[in-house]
Amino acid sequence: MPEGNDVTGRIAEYVTAAQPGDLPEQVRREALRSFFNIVGCTLGGARHPIVHLADRTLAEYAGPPHATVIGRGRRADALHAALINCLSSSIYSFDDTHELALVHPSGPVATAALALAERRPVTGTTFLTAFALGVEMVCRLCKAVSVPPAKGSIAWSGTGISAGIGAAVAAGKLLNLDATRMRHAIGIALSQAAGFRAMHGSMCLSLMPAQAAQTGLRAAVLAERGFTGSSTPLEGRYGFLRVFAQEADIPALVDGLGERFEILRNTYKPYPCGIVIHPIIDACLQLRQEHGLEAGKIASVAIKASPGAMALCNRRNPKDELEAHVSLHHWCAVAFTRGTARVQDMDTDTAVTDPALMTFQTG
Repeated sequence: MPEGNDVTGRIAEYVTAAQPGDLPEQVRREALRSFFNIVGCTLGGARHPIVHLADRTLAEYAGPPHATVIGRGRRADALHAALINCLSSSIYSFDDTHELALVHPSGPVATAALALAERRPVTGTTFLTAFALGVEMVCRLCKAVSVPPAKGSIAWSGTGISAGIGAAVAAGKLLNLDATRMRHAIGIALSQAAGFRAMHGSMCLSLMPAQAAQTGLRAAVLAERGFTGSSTPLEGRYGFLRVFAQEADIPALVDGLGERFEILRNTYKPYPCGIVIHPIIDACLQLRQEHGLEAGKIASVAIKASPGAMALCNRRNPKDELEAHVSLHHWCAVAFTRGTARVQDMDTDTAVTDPALMTFQTG
C-alpha cells in the first residue's frame, strides 16, 4: 500500500461534506427500501427466543430508557436498543445482502442510527442521508478486503468487521461530526471490529451484526466528546486493509465516492437463510414443480454449489434450528419434501427432527 495514501481521511472528508442533494434519486429510493426492509426484519424477529434471552439478560445492566426496543413493547438505553434491534433484524437471516461482498449492511447501520435519532431527533431527510452513507461504507469496506481482485479470508464475518465502521459513519453524520472527529469515530469502531465465521450454526451468528451496531454508535458518541483513535485506522500498518486482507483493493473503497453507489447492488431475500443457499432452494423448488417430484421417489440429489455455499453451509444432518439455518442439505430436503422454504421449516421440533426430512438427507 503506497505511503501517504490517506484512505481514512478521504472517507471522513467525503462523508462529512455530503449533503442530501448529493445523493441521486435512485440512491435515496434504494436507501428508503433498505431501511423499510430492515425495520420489517426487526419486527419479524423481535419475539424470537434468542432475542428474548439477550434482551432480558442485558436489560439488568442497561441505563435509563431513551430508545425503542422495536416489537418488544419497551424502551432501553440507546446502546442496548441498538444491539437488541439489530439482533432481531438478523435472527432469521432476512436482512439484506450486497450481491458481491455478501455483507449485511442495513441492520447495524439502521439500528445504530435509530437509537441515536430517538435521543437526538433529526429530520427524515437527514436520517436517510446518514443511513445511505453508512450502508455505502459497509459495502465498500467489505468489497475492499473480500471481492477480487482483493484477496481476503472467508474466515472473517464481513458484517462483523465492516458494519461497525458503517454504523459509526451513520451515527457520526447524525451528530454532525467534523472530518477529524469522523476519522476518530472510524478508528474507535475499528478497534472493536470482530466476527468469525466459526460462529455459524450458533446464537452468535446474529450477535456479530448486533455487536457492530452497538460498536458504531459507541464510537460516534465517544468521538463527539473528544475520544480519539488511530489517525490511520484503515490504511495503517496494522489497520483494516492490511489485517483483513492479504491484498486489499483500495479503489473499491475510495474510487467514485459520491458517483458510484454500492447500495444499488443491495439485494433482498425471499428465504430465511444465507443468500448463498438461495439458488439451491430455487433449483429444488423448480425441479419439484416442473417434474412433479415426490421426495419418496427421489433416489439421490447431486448439488453443484458455489465455493461460498460449500464453505459456509455444507452442514449435514443439523441437530437444531441454529444448525439447520445454515445447512444447504436441510434446505434442499425442505424444498423437495415440503415444497416450501419458510421460517417454520427450520423449527427444531417440527422440521429439523421431522422423520421425512431426516430420511431425505440420509437416504
